[in-house]
Amino acid sequence: MLIAGIAGQNGINETAGLVNSILSSKGKKVSVIDSRKLKELDSKRLKSYLFELLKSNVDTLVLKINLIDMEDEIFDNINFDVIIYTDKADELKESFRQDYSRLMRKMLSLLREKGTAIVNADDNELIDILKGTNHSILTYGFNSQASITTSSIGDNIIEDKIMCSLQKTISAMNGMTIEPQEYVVKVQNRDADSYNVLAAASFAIVNGVWEGDSPSEQRF
Repeated sequence: MLIAGIAGQNGINETAGLVNSILSSKGKKVSVIDSRKLKELDSKRLKSYLFELLKSNVDTLVLKINLIDMEDEIFDNINFDVIIYTDKADELKESFRQDYSRLMRKMLSLLREKGTAIVNADDNELIDILKGTNHSILTYGFNSQASITTSSIGDNIIEDKIMCSLQKTISAMNGMTIEPQEYVVKVQNRDADSYNVLAAASFAIVNGVWEGDSPSEQRF
């Protein structure tokens, strides 16, 4: 079972919904839970919960995590395959910034050895934190240096479609090599935030969810 953490203070609900939609459309069984629910468990009950998900043939567990919840010891018992971070450091509340680096480092320490962190390429502070890490890093955003970007301009979805461009060759988590290509993504919610769409699309690409599909149009 793949465990994905979607962390931040903004955008986590929408990004989790998009990821759920992508996986469900491919016949994957998904469980989505909020970090506040996990804080109600002790390590033994968490282990039982994860075991029950496995028995139910859940393919992916998506944890929606307010970063401040990483203070709780229950997260020391979880190893992530993928972490998606939805915020930018310069947009955080000043009162939280002093804890930001420490909590991000804790979360990244829970990423499996061959796990992937998906982050906003425009977040220079987080990119600095990631320097020297041995984990795979996939960046998204309206930035020429981003691994996954878009030719669409602006913060809103235009005509319910967004062009996602994979700009470099990457190794998917299933071991397959994915060459640079473009995906026309059709989004049901035209009010969806473009950054959240790119984050969810990055998740789909690195997990090989769209591998073998026609790249002409993907839907979620």
